[in-house]
Amino acid sequence: LSSDPVKGTFKSPLFYTFKLFSANCTGRSVDTYVDCDTFNTAQYKGIPYLDVTTVYSAENKTIFINVINRHQDKAITANIVSHAGKFSGNAEASVINSNDLKGAFTFDKQGQYHPTMQNIRMANNQLTYSFPPHSFTQIKVTVAGN
Repeated sequence: LSSDPVKGTFKSPLFYTFKLFSANCTGRSVDTYVDCDTFNTAQYKGIPYLDVTTVYSAENKTIFINVINRHQDKAITANIVSHAGKFSGNAEASVINSNDLKGAFTFDKQGQYHPTMQNIRMANNQLTYSFPPHSFTQIKVTVAGN
């Protein structure tokens, strides 16, 4: 939680990101291949703009694909393809984002920090999604079979 000395505590985007991870990312880690543009810093070279982890819950037959788009200005569209399990139904994306990268989290803006939900259509065991700039997205997909 974040805190305002006068108005009290509130849930920031960091709270909601942690909540999505802690509530949904239990199970087995899935080896995830990512091919996207990269950037360099003074210390590191070839850092991918998309940082991706995937977790499979056998109990719920669900995968959660977690994506951070590190690009400050550009949405990045990606094709997500399963080579191990068959996607079924529709996918659901929870997106946490802000228009201001340098703005402080404030009590008065707390209503803007909730994840937005989007349904994603799938076809032929794949989906395509455009990840907003400087965002965190968690995509929930049901998998048929094992």
